[in-house]
Amino acid sequence: MLPHKPSSKGSPSTEATLQSLYNRAARAFLHRDVAITFGLLSAAFALLPPPLAPSPDPLAVHRRKWDILRITLETTIFSSTPDLADLPQPLRESLLLSPQSFVSTLYARSLTLFTPSSLHRKPSTAFLPHQVLITLVASSLKIDCPNIGREMTEDWLSRRGQYDFVPSTGESYHKVLELYCLHVLPRLGEWENVRQFLSYENELSSDERRALNVALDAQHAQARESTRRETPKLETPPSPTPIPPSRSLSPASSSSSLSTTSTRTAVPASPRPKLTRQQSASSTSAVSDATVTRSPRHRHDQSMPQGSPSASGVRTSRILSVDDSLTTAQPPSSLALIRSYFSHYFTANRIATLSVLFFLIPLLSMIIRRRRRFETPADLVRRRLLEARGDSIVRRLWNELSRAILDTVRMGGGGLV
Repeated sequence: MLPHKPSSKGSPSTEATLQSLYNRAARAFLHRDVAITFGLLSAAFALLPPPLAPSPDPLAVHRRKWDILRITLETTIFSSTPDLADLPQPLRESLLLSPQSFVSTLYARSLTLFTPSSLHRKPSTAFLPHQVLITLVASSLKIDCPNIGREMTEDWLSRRGQYDFVPSTGESYHKVLELYCLHVLPRLGEWENVRQFLSYENELSSDERRALNVALDAQHAQARESTRRETPKLETPPSPTPIPPSRSLSPASSSSSLSTTSTRTAVPASPRPKLTRQQSASSTSAVSDATVTRSPRHRHDQSMPQGSPSASGVRTSRILSVDDSLTTAQPPSSLALIRSYFSHYFTANRIATLSVLFFLIPLLSMIIRRRRRFETPADLVRRRLLEARGDSIVRRLWNELSRAILDTVRMGGGGLV
């Protein structure tokens, strides 16, 4: 029989009642008595409202233990095939949810339980204990929802440290990071993201970071080996046999083709027709006329004396032809003037400088603003780690620009922009 609800919450009697209930619920859970465990859970959470203020609470330890037990019980039932007749009605209703909806419901309920009610704000992971977070992430991995586990972990990492009474450094940070780097991201196949995250990380000691890298390398090698064993070996197709030519070239044809290539004067195959005497005379006169007309003009000028009337006539004709060409030349058009102006002032170097000033810099600024607007929890975690490293402003700006360009190129390759 379950105890009655005490009148004063947070008193020593309430803590003693919660402790005795927890011992009974833990034994019932180990004996797989779902009905008794669920009844004790319902009685305990009637005594565990959310905290009033963002400060240390005497019921914080009990709130954390009972929430972990509730998550573990519901995840065990959801991932198995229990007898529906023996389950309470709320547990039967949770079995109708999809795995993603089930984990999201557990996560939202835990956030509401630990967020102070006096803040009147949206439930936040800044108040979530790391033990509850680890239980939720393990639940998401058990029912094959690692992407939700990644979102929960990255949200916690980006918001941790806002309140001193919530432990988020030291051992708690190391345990969350170990689960994130060795279980969540490897389940998603993001091995390079794990190594990149560990390269940014600077809170762990060098030994702890080295141990994580060694465990990650061993796990990656084991995953590659299992993938290689599961992949069936493709049978190599037989090499195609060369197809013989339909007919071989005769040595006679090859020798005849070679014999025609010689250094001697080629002899025409057909005999040249004989020219008659009249045809030869006419061709000779035509050649002589062509030779006379093709002779350079300065030879005739040299043969003429300078004072002769024929020479002065030649000079006069040249002067007249030059004057005619000058009078017939038209002034350049407006399009030609514009082209010459732009070709003179807008050189390649000036165009490159103007492109950097008026196109490249505004584009990078727009990319950074857009990326900050749609920043994910993973980006927040990475930015906080970079700020904690104490790099110079130039280095941080360069890292931000390179990350924005790489993300834009990656989104463009995936068809997202």
